[in-house]
Amino acid sequence: MTVESAPSHSRLANYVPATAVDELTSTLKHHGVRLVVTRARVSKLGDYRFPSPDHPRHTITINGDLNPYMFLLVLLHEVAHLLTFVDYGRSVRPHGAEWARHYVQLLAHYHSLGAFPTEADALLRRYTARLPLHRATGQQLERLLRSFDPDYNPQQQLTLADLPEGSLFVLRNHPHMVLRSVQRRRTRYHCVEPATGRAFLVQGAAPVIAIEG
Repeated sequence: MTVESAPSHSRLANYVPATAVDELTSTLKHHGVRLVVTRARVSKLGDYRFPSPDHPRHTITINGDLNPYMFLLVLLHEVAHLLTFVDYGRSVRPHGAEWARHYVQLLAHYHSLGAFPTEADALLRRYTARLPLHRATGQQLERLLRSFDPDYNPQQQLTLADLPEGSLFVLRNHPHMVLRSVQRRRTRYHCVEPATGRAFLVQGAAPVIAIEG
């Protein structure tokens, strides 16, 4: 785990495209964000924690196994949560209209900086053109950005969102654990491990291998 209490320009450059580094560094420093780069997690790609008596700083965590474009996408998602909290506190829904407006503005701005690949131009324009956000377009955007993973294989890009509910599967980064999808909850799926009965929330964009049975 890597922790940056005040993310430096050089440190952030290890994770996001070069054209995004200056403004992201400035934004995170301005809000005193504690940035934590973690190991891969089953349940999420990133999260935002608002300040509290126990944790007095804005904190954003991002999975460290993401390619630079996906890291940027997830980081902007969490920065939108931060800005929404700064503007509205806890008086609005986490993924409500206020958050969506911030997210769209961030995506459009960093797109204008050339921080995303040209292959994503059409999807980004479509995704940021209207509110509410179109979930299917967002999932298409994630799939495209994942294609820049160093080990990308176009024959192995099945995601959890592609499977019908009730399917058995394993995660590509956790192939030892068999799960069954139960119910979609926005962008995540409630899943259970049949062998133990343990429950998990798994991102719909998570790469999976389907299992017969």
